[in-house]
Amino acid sequence: MRIDIPTYYDRLLQKLSKLMVSPRLCVAFFLFIIIVISLLFTGCAKRVWNKPIVEKSTARYDFHNNLPNNSDEVFVVLAFSGGGTRAAALSYGVLEKLRDTPVTINGVERRLLDEVDVISSVSGGSYTAAYYGLFGDDIFEKFAPEFLYEDWQSRLIRLAIRPQSLIAMSSSEYNRGDLVANNLDNSLFQQKTFADMSRGKLPYVILNASDLNNAMTFSFTQQQFDFLCSDLSSYPVANAVMASSSVPGIFAPIALHNFSDCSQRSQPWVNDALNQDSHLPRSYAIARALDRYSQPDRMPVVRLVDGGVTDNLGVRGSMMSPVTQYGDVPNMAGAFSPAKLRQVRQVLVVVANAQTYSEHEWSVENKDPSFLDTISAASEVALGTLNNETVSLAKKEFLQWGEHVNAQRPASAPQVEVHFSVLTFDQVKDKTERAKFDAMPTTFHLQPEQVDDLRYLGSDLLEQSKEFQNFRNALQ
Repeated sequence: MRIDIPTYYDRLLQKLSKLMVSPRLCVAFFLFIIIVISLLFTGCAKRVWNKPIVEKSTARYDFHNNLPNNSDEVFVVLAFSGGGTRAAALSYGVLEKLRDTPVTINGVERRLLDEVDVISSVSGGSYTAAYYGLFGDDIFEKFAPEFLYEDWQSRLIRLAIRPQSLIAMSSSEYNRGDLVANNLDNSLFQQKTFADMSRGKLPYVILNASDLNNAMTFSFTQQQFDFLCSDLSSYPVANAVMASSSVPGIFAPIALHNFSDCSQRSQPWVNDALNQDSHLPRSYAIARALDRYSQPDRMPVVRLVDGGVTDNLGVRGSMMSPVTQYGDVPNMAGAFSPAKLRQVRQVLVVVANAQTYSEHEWSVENKDPSFLDTISAASEVALGTLNNETVSLAKKEFLQWGEHVNAQRPASAPQVEVHFSVLTFDQVKDKTERAKFDAMPTTFHLQPEQVDDLRYLGSDLLEQSKEFQNFRNALQ
């Protein structure tokens, strides 16, 4: 329910001025109307909760049901990083390049975009990924005017300070994250749920957030929701995007119910990981976190924030996670059946990394940083280190996966080739041009010319990538 408050009040006062002689009576009645409207908006503002899992449901949002029906010989994964509109525009440029790149597979020419199997994203990149996963090629007509060129920064500020918004957020069951998610649901994402996502020939989209309760990546897949005994297919995509981009301190966390026991929560690989002798492997840490979900009395609600807190590139925490792959990462058991795995020949992974580097004024001027400057710089150091390590580990794991698959094949069988391409601003050779991109802020508003520059850059960097060129040559 939407009411234009200023217009409504103006009309109301005009009528009151004609009907009421007493100013005190007019003011009293006006205050009464405000109270009624306040109660109305407080009652209408409700948090959208996830629903309990449906036993034996066939509508699971997972690899098996949502991978596109394209070429079995080719497997393409895109990873879109965080970085606000800057990241959204860069990743959009990558999609444009793939749309405009023809490839011939088994004698049939098609767009390389139609061969994309998975898009995994974080924060700003999740807006692009989710929109394409829902609306397909409509993204090339509507996404730029509706999101990239739109001043969402000011739009969200105006939304937050509206009287009805302030009233709604006074409830303990409704916060800033819920407010923005509701706005996205009714505008950009058109009230779509995960039942509408990745249908037909569109890639399987994995939106990633961070679980504050467990300090781990939380991927919006049914495999992850199984541990909450919850159904993902009925959950709004807008809420997942909001969770993925809910910067701590600016937005409040998105909350999910952790329901009581269900059969899907019990998975052998978790018990195996918990019972291993060493507690150092990554699988143990993830299994330990998942095991905490099995005590909903101690963790009744899971709170999610920006995916960049745990993996700002959106690749290792999802595709290489034992949660997504049912505990069998070496065989990518979530993504491939044994028969499908034997058919894969060429693998392309493209990471669109919108991370920036800029000099600090206090460093240039040889001054001691203030308290806020120190906190900001420390956060940038942590994020930069995390990104660098994540890229290195992700590339290593994808290459090891290829070696593992090849080791299982007969020597006479075709081998898997993995092409891992990372696109960053550091690859811009001209220093002045590179500084221009590094100076672009992490906000939800950029100038149109900045958006266009990022779109063209995403396309150009992919075209110049040696790994991308090798992949295309291998298909010929």
